[in-house]
Amino acid sequence: MRKNEPSDDDWPSAWRGYDRAAGARPDRVPALTLATADGRSRHVRFDGIDGDYLIDRKLRVVDLPRSRTQLMRQAEALAQARCYATWEMPTEAERALAAAILARAGVRRIKLRVMNP
Repeated sequence: MRKNEPSDDDWPSAWRGYDRAAGARPDRVPALTLATADGRSRHVRFDGIDGDYLIDRKLRVVDLPRSRTQLMRQAEALAQARCYATWEMPTEAERALAAAILARAGVRRIKLRVMNP
């Protein structure tokens, strides 16, 4: 799936140029197709690929309804495609928060790791 090429001004300062990290393709984003309950399909996008894992880079993890909806969309798309994903966070504190959110939601197809931006 193609994406618009962001300028460096579109990115938070700590992660400028992060889409040029290993496994990232700035002109393309990996996406899974999610079949919804009403029969429509929807794309669930990720930031890159690392081996057999889809990568989703997070600058910050928040526990809000919109975030939980995104999490469940990702988990369902991963289950339908029989894939796994990795969330990359900048700090151990963000990883701990994400681990609690994933455990509460019962999501097992998303792994976590800390990556310095």
